[in-house]
Amino acid sequence: MKANELDKHVPDDPMWRVAQAVEGSVRTIRKARGKLNPEDCTPGTLEYEVVTMEFLDDCIRSLGGDPDADNEEDDSFGAEATG
Repeated sequence: MKANELDKHVPDDPMWRVAQAVEGSVRTIRKARGKLNPEDCTPGTLEYEVVTMEFLDDCIRSLGGDPDADNEEDDSFGAEATG
C-alpha cells in the first residue's frame, strides 16, 4: 500500500489528522537539525532500523512522553486486583 493510499482509508478520523501533524512536524524538525528520517535510509538496513527507532522516540517526545521511561505493563488501570 502506498503512503498516499492510507489517506483514503481514514480521512474523517480526527486522530488520523493529529497523527499526520505529529509525523510531519517531527520529520521537518529532524531535517532542520540535520538528522536523517526513515525515508532517507535503505529499508532493511541497520541504519534504517536505528533511524526509525530514533524517529519514533522523537514522536513520543513531541507528545510529551519519555521514550526511555521504564513502563511496566499494568492492565489494572489503577484498580488493585482483588481475590
